[in-house]
Amino acid sequence: MKKEKLTIKELFLQTNKFMMILAIIPLLFSSFLYMRQIFAYQHTIRNVQLANEISEEVDENTLEGFWNLVTGQETDEDIITVDLREKINKIKNNTTTNGEKGILNVALKNVATLESLQKEIIGNNTSDDAFDKNKTIMKQVDSTVSLLSDILQDFVRIEIELANQKNTDLTRSLIILSFFQVIVVFFIIFSTRRTQHLLTKKVQEPISELVTMAKALSKGNFNCRLTPPDTPELMALTTNMNKMAKDLEDLIEENTLKQHYLAQSEVRVLQAQITPHFIYNSLDAIISLIDQKNYAQAQEMTYALSDFFRISLSKGKDWISVETEIQHIKDYLTILQIRYGKTLTFSVNLPEELKAYPILKMILQPIVENAVYHGTKFIRRVGVIEVTATKDEKNLIFVVKDNGIGMKNDQLKEVKEQLKKGIHSQSHDGYGLYNVNKRLQLYYGKKASINIESQYRKGTVVTLTVPRQKEPDHYV
Repeated sequence: MKKEKLTIKELFLQTNKFMMILAIIPLLFSSFLYMRQIFAYQHTIRNVQLANEISEEVDENTLEGFWNLVTGQETDEDIITVDLREKINKIKNNTTTNGEKGILNVALKNVATLESLQKEIIGNNTSDDAFDKNKTIMKQVDSTVSLLSDILQDFVRIEIELANQKNTDLTRSLIILSFFQVIVVFFIIFSTRRTQHLLTKKVQEPISELVTMAKALSKGNFNCRLTPPDTPELMALTTNMNKMAKDLEDLIEENTLKQHYLAQSEVRVLQAQITPHFIYNSLDAIISLIDQKNYAQAQEMTYALSDFFRISLSKGKDWISVETEIQHIKDYLTILQIRYGKTLTFSVNLPEELKAYPILKMILQPIVENAVYHGTKFIRRVGVIEVTATKDEKNLIFVVKDNGIGMKNDQLKEVKEQLKKGIHSQSHDGYGLYNVNKRLQLYYGKKASINIESQYRKGTVVTLTVPRQKEPDHYV
């Protein structure tokens, strides 16, 4: 039977459930043991109290009641031997050992003897020599009452010994429980180490290998490949990384055969968009989130990075839908937002009617990247990136707005001059912007344009206009 592959989320859930069970079982066991011992101890103390009460009643009232019966001061209804039997039976029902029950049975036999003597006294009261006969019986009553009192005191002593024994048992139970808890702690430590080893093997090591691969890619080693791990998310990410490396290798080889500007522009844009530095920074961030046990964001960032690669590659195709291009920048901004926290927010507005239009891939992400790394990164307030898409009669219009540092007038002037040069621009400042502009000119010609407006310390607005395409069959 094929072993089921667990996702990262399922691995963490399984670990959490196991640890919770290990924590709850000792608690339930100790609670049961404590309650059982406490109830047994309370029953014993209650038996002692009842036995003492009966013993006091026997010593103080029973013998006196019999003399009152002999002298005719009381009737048979006033004698309380029936009460004695009920109370002793009550204690008997509350006992658990044969020793306790045996001594109480002896006490009940003494009560039965007292009841027999009571009837004999009542019968003698009708005769002329009743007093003399009853006086003799009273000697037996006195002996029986004394014996009953001694039996009850013996029972009290037995109960006290049982209470001491239960106390000893409780102490022993506590020692055993403490030992058991120590074993559980060691087992938890062992399980934690085993779980850590599992997570290291299933999560950390594959991510470290991905980081190593990303660094190799950054040095131009596109022959680097990894064996996909068992974890589904990392399997998808590794597969996409391998595919990306292969596609990069194939694209670079293919692009060398294209015309100079097109080949040069394509190679640069692919290297700029799938930046290994961005990849291993993102993977380092995922590792950091896992170390902080922020598993939800680690999973979200992993999916975003995987989707980012998928769209970046697009099976080697140059055209994708507007919806996919917007998703590409959403994945990119999601990764950055998780990395930078509350210092970066973004919003994307894409009307439903524009989603299916085909456009050249990766023309918005470099502009968004510029907005972050050359704009919002240099301000102290929260960075805001706004992306909107609209259309007119012939064109699709995309606006990327940020509240970053902006540009001074001379810098803005230089950028606009370079944009006018199209594929002949040479400036390295705002490299991603010029690269996108070159690609737009190569694929769309003069019908496409980039317009940029900026105010220093207020922000920048980049407007990208491309003609609407009507053939949807050649994009993904």
